[in-house]
Amino acid sequence: MAVYNKVIKIQKVDLTTEKWADYCLCHANINKSSGKEYFNARVEISSSTFNFNVRYNPILDDIVYNTELYRVVYETKCFDIKTVDNFMLKNNEFIIVGEFNGKYNN
Repeated sequence: MAVYNKVIKIQKVDLTTEKWADYCLCHANINKSSGKEYFNARVEISSSTFNFNVRYNPILDDIVYNTELYRVVYETKCFDIKTVDNFMLKNNEFIIVGEFNGKYNN
């Protein structure tokens, strides 16, 4: 059984105002899955990808097909959702894969 000991916030963008609003709070098990650093025009750029494992909740079903409308906020850091996995459609747990986009939510 996974330990869901971190609180994350899922936000949804309002397409008319282009502002982010809180959609739901979840407890998650968080794991960094990859990271990379590279230089572009002498500027160091880093990218970090995290897996956010959360218990299944039907309110999250819409995220599976509309990842561009949602983001994860963890410790003020914003993560673009790349994919969501509802393993074998068992509705036990979602694995939300998010990439840190360099922005902070204050």
